[in-house]
Amino acid sequence: MSFGQFAAIWNVDREGARADAVALTENGAPTLKGKGYQLDGDVVAAVDVALALGRPLLVSGEPGCGKTELGYAIARRLGIDRLYLHSVKSNSEAGELFYTYDALSRFRAAQLRETQDGVAKAALYDDVGDYVEFQALGRALIEAHESAAVAPLLRGKHRPDPEKPTAPPRRSVVVIDEIDKASKDFPNDLLHEIETMSFRVREFPGDPPPETPPGYALSPELRPVVLITSNEERQLPDAFLRRCIFHEINFPEGDILKRIIASGLTARLERMGLRGRPDRNLGDGSIADLVKLLLDFRGQDPDKKPGIAEMLDAAALLAVSKSTDLAVVRPALAKLKRDSRILDMLTKQA
Repeated sequence: MSFGQFAAIWNVDREGARADAVALTENGAPTLKGKGYQLDGDVVAAVDVALALGRPLLVSGEPGCGKTELGYAIARRLGIDRLYLHSVKSNSEAGELFYTYDALSRFRAAQLRETQDGVAKAALYDDVGDYVEFQALGRALIEAHESAAVAPLLRGKHRPDPEKPTAPPRRSVVVIDEIDKASKDFPNDLLHEIETMSFRVREFPGDPPPETPPGYALSPELRPVVLITSNEERQLPDAFLRRCIFHEINFPEGDILKRIIASGLTARLERMGLRGRPDRNLGDGSIADLVKLLLDFRGQDPDKKPGIAEMLDAAALLAVSKSTDLAVVRPALAKLKRDSRILDMLTKQA
């Protein structure tokens, strides 16, 4: 699948070492995630479509198949150094994807500023913007615009310092992780915001309250890249699905798994704080044996099938231990008692 003039947006010359060299941050903190991620043709095509149409990419697949980490790989491939992760919980509300408002802190501050006659007049002393924190997609949308375009939302502590130069617009990747954990109303409450890529802060004065300019009007080089993951625990609303580009990540086959270990093991060891390239202790034969064990184990229908993350943990154990005994990987691959027995049987047969 090709999109001609849009191809350059995604298919940039930033692969392998160049992509891994991007100094990526997650919610403001440095992260090594996304290094060594293997992108197959189907994933690249899906990202091409999402970028070309300016729509979120909804990715499904079994736990551990690399859905969330894909967002980090996209950021590195595009040379984007900011990623905002929003982990959805059962009590999450759609508005929290854009901002949170601390009404309790504002109430307490008002009590501390009571006038001499005992009447609290918080509006005379503070700005509601001091109690608003922009979150994942809210931060990404604000940072994608010139500060003048979003000035009505930059109140209180968010107001730019006139003595300092304003930051230029920047592009971000936003990962909305495990959307099906939330209530059924969560995706429905996002329909307008997903369609327009804009949001309001309802606590700010105005009728209607101020809103960011439509994100779909941004140039492709600034429009936030939105990736939404789903474990398919329940059906998402049709209206929400129509606003997304869908792609299912299937668990990789043997040869791809070998490439994932070869490219991802060094990054995994770095994230474990290990130096000195212990990944060199893992030869092609050990990698092939580990992949066979993993696939055989998954074929036994364990209660919890190991995914890519568990496989890389197992590879790291083999590399660090300098062992060829596959029994050392059991803690990484088997999480339950029944699964441990199955894995023990397979390692003895290996």
